[in-house]
Formats: sequence, structure tokens, C-alpha cells
Amino acid sequence: MTFKADRKKIQELLDTLPGKRTYRERLMVITQVKILVEIMQTEISKRTDRESAATNKRTQIIKNALKELVRGLDRIFEKHDEVGDTDVRERMFVAILNGFIKPVTAYKMPAQFGMFSDEGNALVHSALQKFLTHPELAAARKRLSSPKDRLRAFQDDDVETAEGTNIFEYFGSRNKPVA
Repeated sequence: MTFKADRKKIQELLDTLPGKRTYRERLMVITQVKILVEIMQTEISKRTDRESAATNKRTQIIKNALKELVRGLDRIFEKHDEVGDTDVRERMFVAILNGFIKPVTAYKMPAQFGMFSDEGNALVHSALQKFLTHPELAAARKRLSSPKDRLRAFQDDDVETAEGTNIFEYFGSRNKPVA
């Protein structure tokens, strides 16, 4: 049966419930409804799992670029630990948002990211520019059709440096692709 047919059958069974005289008859109807609901749940789970697997496969596309970005930010952190400050993180995320997740046409990344020195700002700018122009991102922009998919790819917690740093150290976590 299809989802629509299952739903229709459940409704038909529920409509017969008031006409059932005994508890045994009512229990039989409810049991049939329960079985149909379980079949529907199984089918929905399968579909969800397939969609999730397909999305996971698509989001694997930028792993190398992410690892390079995190390594670059780790190197900056060694001399400029403010790269982990909330203000800097927010500004860096806006650059990623406008440059990759929800691309803005002709986006020009800012020169200032809230770092304490011009050198720190230049290093962050360079690391983000390198990431946004990475060949994997060009491919990902084409393959990942929605901002949600691009955010999911960016927030890949499987990507970790040798030191154990991941993307969340520098960008935090977002549920939606908004600034």
C-alpha cells in the first residue's frame, strides 16, 4: 500500500469504531490501526534514512577544505588567541554565510574581523579567503542545492585536526543558516 492508501484505510477503520459493540471488536480495530501505523512508521524511517544518507554523501565534499581552514585558524590561534572570541567567531561566520552557505552575489569579505591587530585581521582574512576559493567549495556550491545542506556540510564534526580541533571551536554551532 502507499502512504495515502494506508492513511485512508486507517480512517476507514477508525470510522467503524463507534459501531463496534464489544471491547473485543474495538480492540481488533485498534490493533489493525496500530499495525498500519507501524508499517507507515517503518516506511517513513526508511525514506528518512535514505535521504539522510544521500545528504551525508553530498556533504562530504568539503572535508579537505574544512580541515585546511581549521588548521589555518589553529596556526593563527597560536599567536592571536582572540580568534576564538565570540565577536571574531560571529564575524567569521558571517563571511562563511555570505561567501558559501547563503552566497551573496559579488560578496566582498570585510578586512576587519574583530582581531586585536591588523596582522591578526589579515591572517583571518587570508584563511577565510583561501577556504572560500578552495576548489571543493566551488563544486559544493553546485552539488549542495540548499543553504541548509551547505550549513550541514560546513558543520561537519567528523573533520578534526591532529590536535583535536574541529570547526565548532572557531564557529560554534548553528541550527539554521542565518547570521
